[in-house]
Order: sequence, then structure tokens, then C-alpha cells
Amino acid sequence: FGQRDPGHGRDGQSVVQKEEQQQRQHRGGFGGGRGGWQDAPGRDGNATAKNPAQKEPRSRFRSQQARGGWGGGPSWRDKPARSRLSSVDVKPDWIHLDGTEGTEDFTMSLPQMEKLKVEDTPREETLAFVGSLFSTQKDIDRATVKNAIPLKKLQSRQREPKPFHLAIMEDPIIKKLSSEGKGSVFTTDIALAVLMAAPRSVASWDIVVQRVGPSLFLDVRDGSSLYDNIVSETAQDAPEDESKDQNNMNSMTALNSEAGYINYCYSQQCIDRSSAPNSVKEGDKTLTDAWAQRTQDPPTPAGKAFRYRRFELDDDLFLVVRCELDASLETKDGSQAYITTKALNEFDPAISGVNWRQKLESQRAAVLANELKNNRNKLARWTCQAMLAGADYLKMGYVSRNHSKDNVHHFVLGTILYRPADFATQIDLKPENMWGIATAVVKKLMTLPIEGDSKYLLLKDPNNPQVSIYKVPADSFDYEEHEEETGEVENDDDDSDFE
Repeated sequence: FGQRDPGHGRDGQSVVQKEEQQQRQHRGGFGGGRGGWQDAPGRDGNATAKNPAQKEPRSRFRSQQARGGWGGGPSWRDKPARSRLSSVDVKPDWIHLDGTEGTEDFTMSLPQMEKLKVEDTPREETLAFVGSLFSTQKDIDRATVKNAIPLKKLQSRQREPKPFHLAIMEDPIIKKLSSEGKGSVFTTDIALAVLMAAPRSVASWDIVVQRVGPSLFLDVRDGSSLYDNIVSETAQDAPEDESKDQNNMNSMTALNSEAGYINYCYSQQCIDRSSAPNSVKEGDKTLTDAWAQRTQDPPTPAGKAFRYRRFELDDDLFLVVRCELDASLETKDGSQAYITTKALNEFDPAISGVNWRQKLESQRAAVLANELKNNRNKLARWTCQAMLAGADYLKMGYVSRNHSKDNVHHFVLGTILYRPADFATQIDLKPENMWGIATAVVKKLMTLPIEGDSKYLLLKDPNNPQVSIYKVPADSFDYEEHEEETGEVENDDDDSDFE
């Protein structure tokens, strides 16, 4: 094998090379320090050589691919964008006022509406107050999670009455106020609340706008989805608009129907039917007489009062709103406080994210925060309606299914009274933004072309954060016949309707 050079070891390295290697390891080794592999030049003489013992840093591109991005495999982040349904089918003969075909652009952006505000909220006055109201009963206020109160349901769900709908242009008080020039714009609290809370809306909605001479009328269509209590509209995984399984109790249609039923039954259970409702009749006699003489079609529901309020939006721009109140409450000083009644409902804690029976009493703020996340738009609308009506309290009930698989039997787990203004602060609903939206929208609508008795439709785009305006034929929506008469309760004062 020949003689080995005495200056080299068995591995062929010289003694000097071994000493230099040991010194490098002593000064920093393979892991760093002042020398070692980290200070060695790269192949190009400039780049720093890698430490063989150090792991290669994870590439963010490779991690994105692993999660399903940039051509990788499927991921929950790659969920396709949801396509929602429009609240009304757009007809071919409707003219879209979007700036095309020689029309002016009336499209309104919801993100821009969220930035609108006024310096001062408008001055207000009550022009008339008519109807009748039951007093509240206090038994339901004692409901707790441990002492839950069963929700009284109608003997037959087919007897659930339709929401009261009196077209704004057929309202006798509105007719008189319009003929006397005591307002520029006339609407209902439901329609105006929808506009005020519009930046929070996700689902599609529509409002009918009619221009008659100098007056503007905004109304909700009979049978409109705005009468529905949409469930989990703003939730991350909202229920689907249509379910392939028609028997799915947690589909959007089924949940909305259930929520509407719960709200009606809860509002009726909150009032004291042991005595007759108190008649309400305030305001100018000509207005109250006009209400008393109106034809009872549709019949006025017992225990419902209507307050007509006028707001001064600008010089010579007055907004008249018909508002609803649900009950009255006698205060400690003997005066009457007025209430609007609403109910939140829990259907499945595994879906909604918070179990009311575990959190409602100990962490009510957490329950409300979760509801605000899932039902942000609905809570804002309710608050706007209560503030518009001048209600002293917003009474909110927490109603849950007996079991997540039982959508027939429900229990009241708690009730709380909120001052509308205080509750608006809790949910970050700013009055200056509410009235900023109302003022801007009304002023824009007042510039709509006047061609006889013009009719328009405000339509919230089902898949984009914007509101479009369509010019529609004058007889649009007049021919709609809603045959789904859900059995109106003839005698609403009779408590025997409930089980």
C-alpha cells in the first residue's frame, strides 16, 4: 500500500488542517458563534454557506400550497363564494337606473353609507297616537335558565296571523297629512329602519318608492321578506337560502318561519289579557277621527298602537313615520311607559357557537356578543324601530328550543329590558349615522324623475354591498295576491287561542 505522508492522518487531512478545523469549532462550531460554517463563503464567494445541521426554513409558498392555495389540494379556505337569492325577481321591462342607456346613476354603496353622518339629530314631534295597548304581565320576566317558562304556542300553527300590513298610501292619517302638506316623505318604521341599518345587511331586501306630486312614499310590500325574522343573517356560516332536504328544520326558510312564530307567541305572552286593552287616542281630532272611521281591512290587531312622528331632516324637508308599539308599562310614578317586544331564539348551540343554558346567566354579555355577530342586522333594525317610535323600553326575550332537534316546543330562558339609546350604544349603532343615511337617501330619492305617478323599487343586491334603483310599471306589485292566509285570529283578546 506504500508509505503514508507523516504530515497527514488516515483521512488524508494534514495535521495543520485538523488544527484549523478544531479552532473553527471552538470559535463557533457548526451552530454559530463568531465563526464556523456560518462565516464560510458560498460557492459564489459572496453568499453565506448553510449549516448542514440547521433545518431549511419553511417556505411560505410551500405552506400555502399545502393549505390548498396556488394549485395545492382542497382546503376549507377555498369555500366557494355563496350565491344568495334576490328578494324579488327583476322583470325585463324594469329600467335599471345605473347610469347606462342615458339614465342617471342612482346606485348606492353600502360601505359609503356607513360613513354618512349628521351633526345634529333631527327635531321630532308626535302628530297622532292611535290604537290600543295591553299592559305587560310580569310572570314572564321571572324566567331563568333554571326556572324556564314554556312558550305558549297557538293551538294550531296554521292559525298564526299574518303581520299587520296597511299600505302607507292607504293609511287615512297619512292621506290627510299629505293632502295638508304636513310632510314631504311618508314611510313606516320598518322601511326606514331597513335603510338606517342597511350597511349591516347581507340578505337581499326591497322597498317600494312612489312619487305622487311633491310627496314621496316609501313602503314595504305585503308579504315582503322584511317581515321575516331572518336567522343568522350575518353569521360566517349562515343557513342556506334553499335546502335540498325539504325536511331540514335548520334550513333558512324553516328557521325564519320558526323565528317569526316565536316572536309572535312571545309578544302575546308578554301582555296581560286579564283586562281589556287601554285605548290610545292622542293628537289632532281630525287625524284621530280619520283613523276611527277607516274601513277595517285589514283589521287592526288588538293590543297594537301606532304613533305618527314627524322629523325635520332639513329646511322644508319633513319625514313622517308611522311607528308601532306593542305594550305599555306603568312606572313607579304612575305614568305610562311604552314598549316594543322582540325575541331572540336559539336553535342549535353547536351551530350558533354559544350554549345559552350554560352562559346566559353567568356570561350574558358573551351571549349578546355572539348574537350580535350572527344577527347584527336584525338587532340594529329592532333598535332603530324602537328609537323611531320613541319607545321607553325594548323588551327582549331569550327563547330556546326544548332540544336542538325539537323545533316545536320552546322555553323562555330570560327577559331583559333595554333603553333603546343605551342598547344602541352597546351594539355600536350611532344615531348620527342612522340619520345621515336617512337624510342622504331621502334627498337622493327626491331627485327621481317625475313622470305622472312614478313608481320605483329600491333593491339590495343579493351578492354585492350596494342598493340599486329600478323604475317599474305603475301597476307593479298591485296584482300580487297572497293566498297563504295563515288563519288570522278573529278574537285576539281571547287567551284561549294559546295552549
